[in-house]
Amino acid sequence: MKNYSVLHILDLYHIYKNMDKQEKKNFYQHKCDYYQFFVKIIIIIASLASLAYLVSDYQLNGHTLIPTLVPRLSILVPLVFYIFLETRTNNYKIKIFLNYLMLNLIVMATIWSVYHLEIKTHFCEGATILNFLFLICCLGSSPRSGILGYGIYFTEILLSHQFNHYENLNVILSLNIPCFGAIILAHCLLDLGELDHYLTSRKLEQALITDPLTTAYNRHKMYRLIEDNHLIINEFPVSLIMLDIDHFKKINDTHGHTVGDQALHYLGKTLMKEIDNAGTVIRFGGEEFVIILPGCPPEKACKMAEDLRKKIALSEKTPANFTISAGIVEYNGNFKKSIKAVDHALYHAKESGRNQVFWNREFHTELTG
Repeated sequence: MKNYSVLHILDLYHIYKNMDKQEKKNFYQHKCDYYQFFVKIIIIIASLASLAYLVSDYQLNGHTLIPTLVPRLSILVPLVFYIFLETRTNNYKIKIFLNYLMLNLIVMATIWSVYHLEIKTHFCEGATILNFLFLICCLGSSPRSGILGYGIYFTEILLSHQFNHYENLNVILSLNIPCFGAIILAHCLLDLGELDHYLTSRKLEQALITDPLTTAYNRHKMYRLIEDNHLIINEFPVSLIMLDIDHFKKINDTHGHTVGDQALHYLGKTLMKEIDNAGTVIRFGGEEFVIILPGCPPEKACKMAEDLRKKIALSEKTPANFTISAGIVEYNGNFKKSIKAVDHALYHAKESGRNQVFWNREFHTELTG
């Protein structure tokens, strides 16, 4: 288990403060996804458990259930809507809103029930128990959401005093105010702890889909794009470029594998820099790279590949002064066939003399049709 020193916590806080809106959104979506099932189960159990207070109501109200029966049972209606709505959204903000809404509805149902009790002093214990529900709910939310949700809860207690007239309001406040501070502090610390977990998991995730030598993505990333229907979701056309280093075996034999690795590293970094956000660069195997270009027609992909070819051929920084060849096809909806077609296109570029880009519409139609 990791030990969290004060310095480490401060480092995490600075990381959090420097995150942009999208990064924070991704973090809280991750956090909500991780804890939401647990939080939902606790809220459902708490809602149903609140019905068990009918037993104590029966004893406190002179052996009758009638006054508090409706207030206690009223929680079942929003509970049904909560379960229905929560399962139909993936948006973390909506889920967090539903969680805190449900918690505060439990509070309101409890306050309504207490209104019908002859002895109201036991609300103190109930209010203290509700603090634990807010602590659990904070697992999947942001501190800001927790403060807002808890603030509403605290306001409900103060407003309900106007008609419930708690004889021990000072005791209720003396117990809940420290709980409020403790929960918010715990919320912030849990948030930073979860941020540490999120950053670690993201690094592992990145390592899983990244080729360490070339810094390009690996086949895991490619398969994930296919499984997630990334190529279908994005706008057509989608172009595929397959390229590799000409005479790579000769480079290894002549200059050694270290220089060969340097050549691969240089090519990978160059491709990642030049393609940037326009597509995804994948080390397909050995010296072969595949570039996936969503929303890019093959004519434009040809120009991009030609620019890359010239940049590599004319660069004085390339180890062993290598060149590249490339083949291009338009993705036809079947990734296996498209990869086979682009491999044929690359082979055609090699057979035609290397250090060139090949794409031909008739050739492409024949291979992918």
